[in-house]
Amino acid sequence: MEKTTKKNGKIWVLRIVLTIACIFAFAWIFSNSLKTGEQSSAQSHAVTKAVQDTAKVVAPSSKVATATGEDYDILHSLIRSIAHFSEFAVLGALLAWCYLSYTRQKAFFVLPIGLIVLTPIVDETLQISTGGRGAEMKDILLDTAGGLLGALCAVVLVWLVFALCQRRRRKRGNRV
Repeated sequence: MEKTTKKNGKIWVLRIVLTIACIFAFAWIFSNSLKTGEQSSAQSHAVTKAVQDTAKVVAPSSKVATATGEDYDILHSLIRSIAHFSEFAVLGALLAWCYLSYTRQKAFFVLPIGLIVLTPIVDETLQISTGGRGAEMKDILLDTAGGLLGALCAVVLVWLVFALCQRRRRKRGNRV
């Protein structure tokens, strides 16, 4: 009885942590959407500069380190795309893990997938009402792809961990 109670306690802690992490991920995404075009651009240019500064140390003669003009614009655009994809990949992974902490029923997996698809639409819609910003279909597709890939990676990781745990249990059973 004590072992079951302890396990249930750990599961509830995991559920709470993952639910809070999902809320923070949504808050992060939507707070970025509410930044003005000027604020968003300044933030992504700062990241691009940090990437260039790092590249200047690691590979001083690389295209990334030396990008100017049109090459810089391409690098900046690439970094913005990677940021879009990455923040939604994290959200997708968190949603998948959170969902799996509550249930394993595949039929209801439509909930996290629905959130992964709906969130970029809401995100881009918010940007329409923010000064100097607009909605782009490219971003919706990129965000959705990031979220779906993040969720897929999370599910595969859970499956691998469970498979390894079962394998260890079987090995321990054979030794006894």
